[in-house]
Amino acid sequence: MRIIRREKIDVVLTTSPPSSVHVLGATLKRLTGVRWVADLRDSIVAKPDRNFDRALVRTKELAHRSVARRIAKRADAIVCVTPTIAEEMRALGARGEIEMIPNGADLDDFAKVAYTPGDRFRITHTGSFFGKRDPRPFFSALAQIEAPITARFVGDLRAADKAWVESLRLGERLELIPFSPHHEAVELQRNSDALLLLLPTDGGRGVDVPSGKLYEYLAARRPILASVPPQGAAAELVRDAGAGVVVPPEDGEAIRAALTELIEHWQRGELADIELPPEIVERIDRKARVREMGELIERIA
Repeated sequence: MRIIRREKIDVVLTTSPPSSVHVLGATLKRLTGVRWVADLRDSIVAKPDRNFDRALVRTKELAHRSVARRIAKRADAIVCVTPTIAEEMRALGARGEIEMIPNGADLDDFAKVAYTPGDRFRITHTGSFFGKRDPRPFFSALAQIEAPITARFVGDLRAADKAWVESLRLGERLELIPFSPHHEAVELQRNSDALLLLLPTDGGRGVDVPSGKLYEYLAARRPILASVPPQGAAAELVRDAGAGVVVPPEDGEAIRAALTELIEHWQRGELADIELPPEIVERIDRKARVREMGELIERIA
């Protein structure tokens, strides 16, 4: 409040997750009259990935729905990363302008890093596993591969998944890397022979809400093994970009076949960088998304 008054702030922008940050935006608007833009990088209303016991699930759902109603009632504008999230806010009777601004990637970050082939095929996954996101079909497929391959998982695995994968005795076929600074994750993505995207069907949510990491994968310009709902938004973007192969997330045999084919291309020296169409570059470039956000803030101010 002191900053808003001292600096004569025109617009406050709150970005989630975590969704609790929007309570601050609503409070500042009520107390100071500042204009408020709520930026939703994930759904607040429908969040099946929340992995709590049953006693907590209901409490969390009620809390998040309360935040969503507060956004709909008080925000001067709502920015949504997908059409599905925008529809959720319209259904709550949003009073402010709703703008759909997708995720993006900082292309300059990736331009600084070179891809260098190694003596093992490296496929990299970055990010967390929670809720219904399941790496086990991929691990089962990996266990059947005899070629020189290392699957690098940057971030955490759930304790149950770690214990399960240990029973497969994958040895050097699996490398678990702790959470890393963003520039290190970019280097690992760019300097990979392929990238792994895992999204569950998840009762429909995995179909129409693509992972934010997909935009960075595209910016890395390495082939993508997309184990995602075949008719979903992520699969469509991978196909539009000509950036990889799409297989169903629960089909271990399809994953194994796709992985084997990628390794064979690598062994023949045929896994070059992906040449993204200009329209895809514009679609994923975060600079374009920032321009859209800037235009919205000017309108609201």
